[in-house]
Amino acid sequence: MSALRRIRKPALFAVTALAALSLTACGPVDGKDDALKSVPSASEEQGQHTSGGGTDAKGGQSAGKGEARATTDQGSDAGRSNAGKNNSGGDEAPEDAPCTGATVKAEVSQASRPINHLLIKITNTGSKRCNAYYAPQLRFDEDQAATRVLDDSQPQAVVSVEPGESAYAGVGLIGEPSDDTHLRDARNLEIHFPGRDENEPDAGHSVTLALPDGTKIDDNAFVTYWQTDPNAALSF
Repeated sequence: MSALRRIRKPALFAVTALAALSLTACGPVDGKDDALKSVPSASEEQGQHTSGGGTDAKGGQSAGKGEARATTDQGSDAGRSNAGKNNSGGDEAPEDAPCTGATVKAEVSQASRPINHLLIKITNTGSKRCNAYYAPQLRFDEDQAATRVLDDSQPQAVVSVEPGESAYAGVGLIGEPSDDTHLRDARNLEIHFPGRDENEPDAGHSVTLALPDGTKIDDNAFVTYWQTDPNAALSF
C-alpha cells in the first residue's frame, strides 16, 4: 500500500496544478489582460496607416518635365528594380530599366552647327522612368562594325529620362579628309540601346531611321554618349 500511495500522490498533485493553471489563463491577471487588448495588432496597425491620412506612401517626385536628369551612380537603388503592378494588373518596368525602342520615340536630324553632324533624340513615351545607358550603338546601312563611341563625351552620371523627357546623342559624320576614309552615302541608321551592364550592347527593341537626304559618312564617324542637353551632344 505504501508503494501505491507514493505513485498516486504526484499524479493528484499534477492534476491539481493543471487545474490551477487553467483557471489562471482564463481570467485577467492584475489588469494585464486589459492592457494587452489596448495594443493594436500588426494587421490593425497596417490598416490604420493605409486607410488613414498623414502617411505618404509615395516616393520622391520628379523635379520637372522636359529635361532628362543625370543620376550620380551607374544605376538606381536596388529597391527600385522591384517591379510593381499597374492598373491593368500587369507588371510595370523597373525604374532603372534601359531606354529602348519599346519605351522611347527616336528621331534623327541634321545639325546646322557644327557641320557634318547629326543629332539623335529619344523621348520617353512610357509611364516609367528609363535610363539611357552609355552611348547608342549605331550601324549605318550595311556596315559590319558599329560606329565608334567617343569616350571623351562620357558624362559624370547616367542619364535618366522621365516620361515625356528626352536625351540626346551627337554623331560626327566625317573626319579629316583623306584618300582612305571610305567616304560614302548613308541612307538608314540602325540604333541599338545598351543595357545597364557594359557587356550588354543591346537591351532589345532596336530602331531603324531614315537619314536626311544627302547624308555622307566615312570611317572616322563617331557617336557621343547620351547627354541631357542637345548642345552638349553637339559640342564634340
